[in-house]
Amino acid sequence: MQKILITALFLFVGATLYAQTAPEKSWFAQRFNQRIQIGLYDSFGDEKANVTQAGYDAVLNLIPLKPAWYLLDVSVGAAALFVRDQIQTNTESWYGEARTTENRLIPAFELNWAVRLHVLSISRIRTSLYAEAAPMTLVVYAKPYPTGGTRVNIGTHVGFGFKSYINDELALFSTVRVFSHTSNGQPEATNPSLDMVGIVVGFQF
Repeated sequence: MQKILITALFLFVGATLYAQTAPEKSWFAQRFNQRIQIGLYDSFGDEKANVTQAGYDAVLNLIPLKPAWYLLDVSVGAAALFVRDQIQTNTESWYGEARTTENRLIPAFELNWAVRLHVLSISRIRTSLYAEAAPMTLVVYAKPYPTGGTRVNIGTHVGFGFKSYINDELALFSTVRVFSHTSNGQPEATNPSLDMVGIVVGFQF
């Protein structure tokens, strides 16, 4: 898992640095974008948690169909996650008194890659609609999570959204993630999962 993490980070940083230094008219520079985004998620199922996300993606646009409309984009990115766990647990204070802890905040770090298929372009308002899938992500929590799980997890995201150009260099986008999942891939008895729905908004430039 550490090798995967190091390789993904190397590719991520390398692609970004190359795009920044590549000749202005090169094929790669013309198709390279960056995204910054924030996301809010709410869990369903056994876990009761809210997640806040702040992330960055390096994006390669592929298969141009119209000006400012590429059929496909592929991204690799990283995100900071903050899980607010709402499950109540009984703990003991420093003075030996029983108490109930209702919330805890668990930081996490995610590496991901994703594909967006822009299925419809509305040229008049410079907007496209897309379906998005992140087939596999790597999520590392600050402590084993969910309860009974492990620090290192794998995940996936599926959603749909829109991208709308504000000007020639800047676009606003929003994604509704109808299914967002993390678990450790072990047998069911030791594999608690976190399943969520969420919304992500950001800028692509």
